[in-house]
Amino acid sequence: MLYLSRHVSLQIFIIGFSAFAVLLVFFLWNRSRGSPTLNVSGYNVFITGGSSGIGLALAHLFYGAGASVTLIARDMARLQGAKEALIANHGDRRRIHLLSLDLGGSYSNIEQTLSAHVALVGTADILINCAGYALSQSFIDTPVDSIESLIRINYLASAYVTKALLPHMLKGREQNGVIIRSIDRRIVFVSTMAAQVSVYGFAAYGASKCAVRGLAETLRMELEPTGPLVTLAFPPDTDTPGLAKENVGKPAATLEISAAGGLAAPEDVARTIFMDTLEGKVISAFGFEGKALSWGTAGLLPPVNACGFGWRNWLTLLIAALCEVLAAGPLRAFGIGYALWMRYVVLKHTEKFQTA
Repeated sequence: MLYLSRHVSLQIFIIGFSAFAVLLVFFLWNRSRGSPTLNVSGYNVFITGGSSGIGLALAHLFYGAGASVTLIARDMARLQGAKEALIANHGDRRRIHLLSLDLGGSYSNIEQTLSAHVALVGTADILINCAGYALSQSFIDTPVDSIESLIRINYLASAYVTKALLPHMLKGREQNGVIIRSIDRRIVFVSTMAAQVSVYGFAAYGASKCAVRGLAETLRMELEPTGPLVTLAFPPDTDTPGLAKENVGKPAATLEISAAGGLAAPEDVARTIFMDTLEGKVISAFGFEGKALSWGTAGLLPPVNACGFGWRNWLTLLIAALCEVLAAGPLRAFGIGYALWMRYVVLKHTEKFQTA
């Protein structure tokens, strides 16, 4: 009995110490984040889905930092509105380019249009794949056309745009006497937390964003030695026009589960992605909850806070790895509890539907 008591006490101590260490490292890491070291003044930044939401918020940040921005979307009227918003906030219209492009179209059309644009404005130094949309329905109620559309817009668009621009991004160019190398460039894939944890009502949407995750993680490994560095972003529910459309007809169970995560402002989410992109992070996660979820679902990724894997980064890598190892046990316990709670919510709403 005494042995059992000591054993339980030791487990409680380990869990408590692990949680304390994780919180301490996260606090110190967050406090230490200053201005990004990468100066993007003079960079060309291409943003798909740049006419609204997180994409437009990112455009404001990069434009304010001195970069030229190309906003890519299908609707030219919305692109013009985004351009006017940038001019109103920053004053200068010379560094804003608009590209009307059907991202759900064929690769040949996307490649030809982007190549012509590169010939006009120069190579993309930072590519933000932010175009996409969400649909929330049970899988049995999701039309086949919607499944295909989600894959085409959320995954294939990102794959096609990256495929078309990557050969250009692998070549260096001179900017104000400074050579911009491929290692100084960035590619960002904006996924979603629904690609980290399965949520009722997001079978088709989550699958399309899981494909984005798989592409980004593999491409990061392929390009890490030479660049561009790839960052995979997992934003939470964000107060955008896209979310307003998504909530129309969303199942009650999905609404309740999603509400537990709160609602973030696009400017705040964009700021996190902006900082993590310039730092070359493997993963961009929003807030402590996002970091914890990324740690808990990292699989065989390197430390999610890692920026690079050279000798200069060994201390950061070691601290990040230690933090994630200590957090693994408590996060698994929390993950089981959260999974059971979600299933309780689904069961509750299923019973309500059956008795209605």
